[in-house]
Parts: sequence; structure tokens; C-alpha cells
Amino acid sequence: KNPKSETPKSLRHRQLASISSSGVDTRSQECSISKAMTNKKNTAVEAPYDDAQTWVCWDIEKCPVPRGCKADKIAGKIRSALVKLNYRGPISISAYGNMDHIPPTIKKALSSTGIVLKHVHPGEFRLHVVNKITFWPFRNPAPANIMVISRDESLYFTFPELQSEGYNILLAHPANASDYFIASANTTWLWRSLLEEPEITEP
Repeated sequence: KNPKSETPKSLRHRQLASISSSGVDTRSQECSISKAMTNKKNTAVEAPYDDAQTWVCWDIEKCPVPRGCKADKIAGKIRSALVKLNYRGPISISAYGNMDHIPPTIKKALSSTGIVLKHVHPGEFRLHVVNKITFWPFRNPAPANIMVISRDESLYFTFPELQSEGYNILLAHPANASDYFIASANTTWLWRSLLEEPEITEP
């Protein structure tokens, strides 16, 4: 099949099948990303993304609420990190994972701040979240921002196609993330550092 004849939807289906079957999209391994790109500094966002909506997809199992961080402050910390870089559009946050592993007090605190909790059955996480990330744009046209909070580096393979279609990719990652995972996003944060930044009090 000629790749040029594929629609974005059919291409996403093919990418999804590739990732779900092996966990690795071998076509993307051909991409070479310079290590120097991982040293980029976050800069203020510009039009058209400054007023666009931002959807936060949080892998709460692999990037949980860190020790010492209050769960009811997480949403505010994420919003503050975005506001500091001039993101002014609506922000929605969805947390995905096995909610049976999350203490009830944590779930209650997160829900109280507007974070939507989505239960994912064990063994289905990668397919479920890749599905959400790749198909979210069908109901949310570009320009828009997608922020991923995860240590699952297989999610990287969803980013290039989204970026080519006009989506701005943001990433919050753990300290041991690989260079190529960090370089794959337009804007990045260290997850723990993001949560340690002071919140902005909006007027």
C-alpha cells in the first residue's frame, strides 16, 4: 500500500496496531534525534497555541503522586506550569491507570480538583492510552495542545504524526527518561520539579 494514499485515520489505525502488537513501532526507529535537542529550554508558547485548549493525559501508575506531594495540589501545579509559559486556553486533566491501586483518599483529593479518573484494567494500559492519545484529535481539531505525563516511552511513537497535523506536544517525565523521549516533545518538564514549583495565584 502506498503510504501517501493513507488518510490520517488509516495511518493511526496502522500505528496503533503496530504498537499494540509489539510495543515498538519499528518505522520510527529510523528517526535519529540529536542528543543536543534534549537540552532545550522551555519558552513561552505563541499563537495559535496560547489560546488553544490543552488536554493533559496523565499515566498515574507510572508517574504517581510523588511522596511528599499533596494530591489536592496536583491540578493547580499543572495549570500553573502551563500558565507560566503563556498557555491561556481551557485545560482538562484525565488520569489513567488501575484505580484499584490508588488509595481512596488520593482519588477523592484528585477528583475534587477537577481531574477525571479513568480506570484501566491490568494489561490493557498501553493500548488504552495510545488509543486515547491518537484518537482525541478526531473530536478536538488543531491547533490544540496535548500534554502527556508518563514514563512509558512507547507513547513517543504517537507524537510525530500528531505534530505534523498541528498539535503541540508537551511532556512531563521522570528523571530517568531517555534522550529521545524528551526530545520528541515540544516542551518538557521533569515531573517532580513541575510539582515543586510554586503555584500561580490567578487574579
